Amino acid sequence: MKRAVSKFLIYLTTAFLIVLNISASVSADELMVFSGAAFKKPLDELIQGYDKARVSANYGGVKTMITQLELGRQGDIFVVPSPDIMEQAVQKGLVKRDSVKSFIYAVPVIVVRKGNPKNIQGIEDLLRPDVRFAMANPEVVYIGQLAAEIFDRSLSPGKVRALRERVLTYAEDISKLQGYLLMDQVDAVLGFDFLKGWNPDKVDIVKLKPNEVIRIGNGQIGVTTFSKDPRGAEKFIRFILSDSGREIFKKYGYLTSIEAAYTFLGAARPIGGVPVVSKKWISR
Repeated sequence: MKRAVSKFLIYLTTAFLIVLNISASVSADELMVFSGAAFKKPLDELIQGYDKARVSANYGGVKTMITQLELGRQGDIFVVPSPDIMEQAVQKGLVKRDSVKSFIYAVPVIVVRKGNPKNIQGIEDLLRPDVRFAMANPEVVYIGQLAAEIFDRSLSPGKVRALRERVLTYAEDISKLQGYLLMDQVDAVLGFDFLKGWNPDKVDIVKLKPNEVIRIGNGQIGVTTFSKDPRGAEKFIRFILSDSGREIFKKYGYLTSIEAAYTFLGAARPIGGVPVVSKKWISR
């Protein structure tokens, strides 16, 4: 186990190198989108349909994205899965507050391989010795934070400790988390509902009990304060939020209204908010 300071320094160094690479590859007239990996599938298609020569995207864990924006002061559009994360970006002077728009909603679920071969029915089943389980890194990934909060609230301290010991790996973003499942390296992950829409023929979802879901994710998008083409960025955002753009999100299984999210879950829950995560999840 590495010390927290060492992990942080490595993380900053990696982020800085990524920023240098992005800075070298982006032309002056190109829009650059910095986005949480949760939006990769629909955004890639939207960019293709808009102008792939005009827009490019960089995906990853949202905290990694914030660090990249801070270090590089590059990019035009920021996309995150929760209002509190966007508020951090606004407070840091990275995103224009009056440009921020809300679009999709995301409900935490257990994601399993197609047909649910291990017959996983709920959180307690993740403790079974025959179930291989992974989650997103709660230090940098929003769904990792939500997962840690859900486990802390839903399980006894002893079971939380046992579950932490059973986590096979902590993914750097939600796309990589899904990848472990698709490659049959794990039997279950705690992700968002739209992951079934990403690979409907390969995965299924197991809904959590409504009282186990502490909060619902909410996609937010805004223009950076250092965008070289803010009007172009706003135009692309309008395209994303248009009826045709929302249809692309629906195509990949995203919930495009809060009513749809409440119906899916079977209850109303808070939208966004800062997850309360035990330090034991952070200083692994």
